[in-house]
Amino acid sequence: MAGFCQPWVMQLTFEQEATIAYSALSEPGDALAYLIFEQNGPVAIEQFKSGRAKQIWPEQIHQRAPEYVASLPLLFERFSLRLPKISVPTLVERAIRWNARPVFPDQLPRLWGQFSDLEVHRPYLLWVAGSTRVFETESNAIVGTRTPTLRGINNARKLVKQLGVGVISGGATGIDYAAHRAALDFGLPTAAFMAGGIDRAYPTENWPLFHEIVRSGGALVSETVPFTAPSRFRFLNRNRLIAASADATFVIEAGYRSGSRNTANHARACGREVYALAGAWSDQASQGCNAMIKEGLAKPWQLGRQHNVEASTTQKRVLDALREGAEDFPSIARESGLSIEEVKKELFRLRLDA
Repeated sequence: MAGFCQPWVMQLTFEQEATIAYSALSEPGDALAYLIFEQNGPVAIEQFKSGRAKQIWPEQIHQRAPEYVASLPLLFERFSLRLPKISVPTLVERAIRWNARPVFPDQLPRLWGQFSDLEVHRPYLLWVAGSTRVFETESNAIVGTRTPTLRGINNARKLVKQLGVGVISGGATGIDYAAHRAALDFGLPTAAFMAGGIDRAYPTENWPLFHEIVRSGGALVSETVPFTAPSRFRFLNRNRLIAASADATFVIEAGYRSGSRNTANHARACGREVYALAGAWSDQASQGCNAMIKEGLAKPWQLGRQHNVEASTTQKRVLDALREGAEDFPSIARESGLSIEEVKKELFRLRLDA
């Protein structure tokens, strides 16, 4: 099947190739693997290939995080099983066939600044089909059940329209689909995070949606290398990227044990605001949202009502510039480090008079 956008031609540095190879050895969110990479950088892959890792890594981990030392044998075993199967040229060629490319931290500084809240659970890189512009401005995560009511679908559309910013979700059926669909209909950028490789976009019935997302200037995103199959573990770990990449997380219709709770927990751990749409206590589709509000995990959100939402990171920079005495667009831009266009946009959202 054809890929998701126009093909990309890429030339990778040694460090980038080594990062891809190391990420292929690791599982998403593996703290021990990330600690090793953080300590050694791309050289870690050569250390493992040469056998020197068995002398170097235990000492490093013992000094840095001794609680992980007992997990090293399993990590070495997993790495040994995967290493013979890894071919970076093959992975890159597969990505290109799907018109995707690897994106590294220095290429998306704003996004990786947000990923820093994940600490040792950060991704090494992302595989992206489409445009990354959704990550360069304010956006919200909108998640919920895969089996929504008609009311839930309508609420997703109303919420996207009310918020008026980029939408980040997981590309699943149900609320995810409704949120992506609404963003496309309202001309807003949107990104779908996959739980498997960029060539294993799931669910397959949403492929027409994925193609439209990319064609419309959005993005299909994965942290796992091509050929990687989605799994329950990877779905749950994918949720941390949805939460961290967004300025706030909104939950629309969720069962009590919904994966949306997992995303909400990640969002709170990253210091993001979490909101949920409440429903009747007798409503099965609203049990998870009601429970999150009752437990203090989420704040209640009412559609069509003005809320005192905590300012986004970008808006805080604008507000700080104003407090420092900036009085016009150019001076606010200089103080905040934003472009004049971004300043205008954030001032409008804050309903301030420039």
